Amino acid sequence: MVKLLRASILSFLAVAVLAAPLRSQSFFAPDTNSTRLDRYAYVLGSSLVFSLGDYIGFNLLKKAHGEQGFKAPLFFRIAEGISQAVITYFLYKECGLSSAISFNLIWWTWGDDFAYYEWEQLLDFFPWDHRAGSGLRFREYDSAGWTPIGLTRPQGSEIARSTLIAQAVIGFSISMPILW
Repeated sequence: MVKLLRASILSFLAVAVLAAPLRSQSFFAPDTNSTRLDRYAYVLGSSLVFSLGDYIGFNLLKKAHGEQGFKAPLFFRIAEGISQAVITYFLYKECGLSSAISFNLIWWTWGDDFAYYEWEQLLDFFPWDHRAGSGLRFREYDSAGWTPIGLTRPQGSEIARSTLIAQAVIGFSISMPILW
């Protein structure tokens, strides 16, 4: 845990130092009148809304089709992709390119999936299983092949929960200085 915390702090500091020259470039400068606080709020709020939509949509489909071995249908994944594109475009128009990049970096590094599992712990008033059999209960996950760590491994291989959490923390640590 200490190594994870140390790595997160070092990655945050490294990105903060590297982000300063990038921020001076007009490419990353927000082309809107949004404040720094606006950018943080929009990106974090967008990630929370996206993960909540994923959680509710997936569980409603899972409940309707039977819960054992349920895999999300293609139309659900396409709808997720469209909603991600809409959120990205909204962030770009409201807060600039840096906000759109930050949102997608949080998603790509498993941050929104981590939030999905936290929604399971917070929302126990929906009519499906909670707490006892939810959250980050598995030691390894095979559904994160699209993340940076997943892309470095053979397709379908399992990734340790601690590795995915570390990746999400590092992704979040990198995405926040981008908004500075």
